Amino acid sequence: MKIFSEQLRISPSDDKTHIKISFDVPGGLKCLTVRTAYSPKYEYDEARCAELIDRGLESQDVARPLELEEKRRCVPLANHIAWSLDDGEKHLGTEHRHAPDQTHVISERYSSNGFMRTPVKSGKWTLTASINGIVTKYTDIIIEVEGYREHLEYPSFGGYGDRKITNDSKDGLRTWQRVEMHCHTVASDGDMQPEELVQRAVDRGYKAICLTDHNTASNVSATVAYGKKYGLIVVGGIEWTTFWGHLTVIGGNSDIDWRQITPRNINACIVRARQLGDVVTIAHPKRLGSPLCVGCHNRFDITNWDYVTSYEVWSHFNPNVSEYNLLAKREWISLLDKGYRICALYGYDWHAPDVGAPSYAYTYLGIDGVLSQRSVCDAVEWGRSYITMGYEISVELIGADGVFGIGDEIAAGMYTLKVRAEKCADYPYDSVLKKIVVKGNVCAEMQIDFDGKEITREIFIERDGYLRIEGTGSTQGKESDVFIASPIYIKD
Repeated sequence: MKIFSEQLRISPSDDKTHIKISFDVPGGLKCLTVRTAYSPKYEYDEARCAELIDRGLESQDVARPLELEEKRRCVPLANHIAWSLDDGEKHLGTEHRHAPDQTHVISERYSSNGFMRTPVKSGKWTLTASINGIVTKYTDIIIEVEGYREHLEYPSFGGYGDRKITNDSKDGLRTWQRVEMHCHTVASDGDMQPEELVQRAVDRGYKAICLTDHNTASNVSATVAYGKKYGLIVVGGIEWTTFWGHLTVIGGNSDIDWRQITPRNINACIVRARQLGDVVTIAHPKRLGSPLCVGCHNRFDITNWDYVTSYEVWSHFNPNVSEYNLLAKREWISLLDKGYRICALYGYDWHAPDVGAPSYAYTYLGIDGVLSQRSVCDAVEWGRSYITMGYEISVELIGADGVFGIGDEIAAGMYTLKVRAEKCADYPYDSVLKKIVVKGNVCAEMQIDFDGKEITREIFIERDGYLRIEGTGSTQGKESDVFIASPIYIKD
């Protein structure tokens, strides 16, 4: 039965707003469909696109201006609208795929991408159009809602394999585990069903992954279940995907409605998430943003960095040589220099199977005890991480009071530094570690030739601050960072 229909026109003046459309749902329905369609989707005029790109990049910390040919490769630019549903009692999720014509399905047996499975409740429902960016002079929207008293036919998925991974973490022991911190499924704009993501992660040797779909947690429970079946720890989370930047929030405790996040309240939202026990990471902070990729570039004025646990120093493909990651690394170091304790992470921002894709990195976390959602969050909380192009490393500072490592707090004094590194046998890309570099604000920089196994040096630390270790060399024939470790902190 037809329940509701409406047409509206929006323009660039509606950018970065949430438009709410309410409708009444009768009782006795088994399934609800909401069709959203808008046109035009694309702006093809090269001159207008170039103007929009220049305007969009004015407020972003870009490595360099885009050349005309680079701007032309961005044509056509696209309008971006995301759709959310609330049934009067709860938020059902968000569809983040940005296709111009979509039909969203809600039922107890099956709900379409981004939405929770739930019985169709009678009463006042709200559809929210989140206007990420309008690049055409206007776009016309059609909304059509229909209800069904019988269940529809629903698709089935499967057949991705049954490969398992062994969890070798133990009570009372710290182990370093390979963890992917930033993943997506079909619930947002990913191409993988939950089971496929788990199987792909097992193939890559991950012991845990963090599921961070855009503005929805609708696939967390299914992905956790598949993880348990195949031995992979799945940490529930979400990626706050706002008009001004993206933050991944893992732990599954946050009650914050992403649609309410603004530049004015972002600091309070971060504090709230942290108080609830979640880990908050600034995601791909220097990636180009609107109108090239709406919201990717961090434009928030974050003033309470003490509540930010972590920072994606590297993200996406070829992470150690990309221009925007070099800017991200620079900002991360500047935050460390100001006295903030912020964990360095790599987020692949994994959306698709990516067989034969450009190079990626690994994040390793120092896990105390058994690997679990809580121990992953704790490792990030305490800064026990390193990011690497295919090397497993060990960092030790041996002093009079014991042996310390990444993320620890130590006193000033004389220490023996030991760094070991070994190439991961399953890393599929060319990567050669040549030097171990000691950096920070507590001693002079040291560059030490790497002999293939281990380096040892005496080091005197004379004041409060931080010390960190990098590895440099080459990847795919280019000089580059090979690994970056989070700091060791010095405080008397």
